[in-house]
Amino acid sequence: MTRSPRTEGGAQALRPLPQLHNGLALIAAKVVTMGLGFAFWVLAAREYSRHEVGIAAAVVSAMMLCTQLALLGIGSAFITHFPRRQRNPGPLLDTSLGLVAALGLVWGAAFLLVAGWAFRQLSVVADRPLFGLLFVAACVAGTLGILFDQMATALRRGDQALTRNAMCAIATLALLAVLAALPAPRTAEMVFLPWAVAGLAACVMGVAQLRRALPAYRPHAALDRGLMRRLVRAGVPNYALTLAERAPGLILPVIVAELLSPNANAAWYAAWMMAWVVYIVPIQVGMTIFAEVAHDPLAFQRSVRRGVVCSLAVATAGAVVLGLGAHLALSILGRDYAHAGVEPLRILLLAVLPLTFIQAYFSSCRARRHLGEAIATGWVNAIVSVSAAAAAGVTHGLVGMAIGWAAVQYATGLWALWRLRIVSLSMHSEPAMPAAAGSVTT
Repeated sequence: MTRSPRTEGGAQALRPLPQLHNGLALIAAKVVTMGLGFAFWVLAAREYSRHEVGIAAAVVSAMMLCTQLALLGIGSAFITHFPRRQRNPGPLLDTSLGLVAALGLVWGAAFLLVAGWAFRQLSVVADRPLFGLLFVAACVAGTLGILFDQMATALRRGDQALTRNAMCAIATLALLAVLAALPAPRTAEMVFLPWAVAGLAACVMGVAQLRRALPAYRPHAALDRGLMRRLVRAGVPNYALTLAERAPGLILPVIVAELLSPNANAAWYAAWMMAWVVYIVPIQVGMTIFAEVAHDPLAFQRSVRRGVVCSLAVATAGAVVLGLGAHLALSILGRDYAHAGVEPLRILLLAVLPLTFIQAYFSSCRARRHLGEAIATGWVNAIVSVSAAAAAGVTHGLVGMAIGWAAVQYATGLWALWRLRIVSLSMHSEPAMPAAAGSVTT
């Protein structure tokens, strides 16, 4: 009989999941979150004006941008350091959680200052004290939530991320339903409130899950300065790359709200949110590739090949189904959403093919610790895609934005595919050269 793994203190710990099961659980966590998130925005669209929904969507995007800025690559650094510290993970866990919570608070407050000074539509967040407090709380909770997901990746317990994210999404939807049933103001502030409350509840659940996976762990409000420096040093290169990947999709709703209108942003955000359900497949598969290679560097080629095949199969199927049902899906929010969003959504879905190769390329660079080229590629892609989308949006509306963004992804995808082929051929030839076998960077 196989014994369950135990910690140093003798308490029973959870057994890691196989790579495929772990990867599918992480994908399911994001898909469930996005699916229930769609239900949230359907309810918001039915109960609140399109203007208020557009403002709330832009604020949610700004909050998510702040969480990405606050992460500082700590999640990726945690994945890298955990295999060597899993016998005594307490200092690593405490330092990672404390650092990103503090950074979430800082970036949330910084956005309030910018919004009050530079924005017209989103200045409402800074002008209303409760709205500002909810925004900062959501930034802290959102940053911790992403870190908990990455910790689940390192622990190879994607089922915990699935459970926690599903609970958070259900709570967010339920809270909005309660607010809609009450005689509460029909404002963007009320649309945003459930994000902060449910996010904080999910953080409590995340700590409980960590204690279940690592029974000897007891959370402490303590930062190990030496470990913090090592985490930052290891995380910043991955942070620079991850921020380049995530920032465009989070900046664009703010641009739409400010340059076009909150009404246009309501439709854009709905289309982007649906496309993101498909995009999350190559992104999460890339994270599982990174985690597996961190545990077993010799599994690099097998993990990358398996991840690409899985991503292409699942993401392409999802894009086809969603593309065919785009009008029906957007019509659930309302006729105006469908009229404005169907074409942009279908164009955005076409980008899932290049994104698969882009994410595989970025994961290979992370695993091999060759991040310079990937960071340069990511930031060129980010700057050009946002610029192209913004310029096309001003002259051709949401369809122009979608075409501009997708076209840049195809150009970057061709580059990524070419580089993947070069790297694959190089790594395939290395084992045949005994003198170089021990010098492969992993």
